[in-house]
Amino acid sequence: MKKLIFILFIISLILMPKPGFTLSCVEPSPPDIAFDEYDAVIIGIVVNIKENHNEKILTIAVDTSFKGVDENFITVKEDITWGSSKLNKGYLYYLNKEGENWIHPLCSPTTDHTYIAEEFFADKETITLQNVEVDENGSEYGIFVALLAVIVVIVLTLLLIKKRKKK
Repeated sequence: MKKLIFILFIISLILMPKPGFTLSCVEPSPPDIAFDEYDAVIIGIVVNIKENHNEKILTIAVDTSFKGVDENFITVKEDITWGSSKLNKGYLYYLNKEGENWIHPLCSPTTDHTYIAEEFFADKETITLQNVEVDENGSEYGIFVALLAVIVVIVLTLLLIKKRKKK
């Protein structure tokens, strides 16, 4: 029995499968090469994040567009699990377009080191941005809910204080 286990162990070492990873991205291309691989390259700040089932909807205030984007605000879809964009933080984004939607691909070389754009894209012409209105309905709804919650907490606190004073 020990010999059989030993033989199976040796065979498993020889035939061992390669490990797999849940998200295995190839080493991202350098910025100058990645420029040609994506539909848009921008520098922008995340000004709003909404979460849906399996994605985040980012509202990005575009500071500079090197390719693909001509509006000062855009919405971008990002994977909720693997996406790493943070509110009020600036990024050099590499985006793709799917229909009318901008997508932040999982393995794009997006970085918060926006200064590298000066080095790699100094020879690129920037796109003049058009002013567009930002859809603030979602954030107004969030403010309304927050104010309503504060009012409810204050009312409940006052009622609790009044009830304790009666005792």
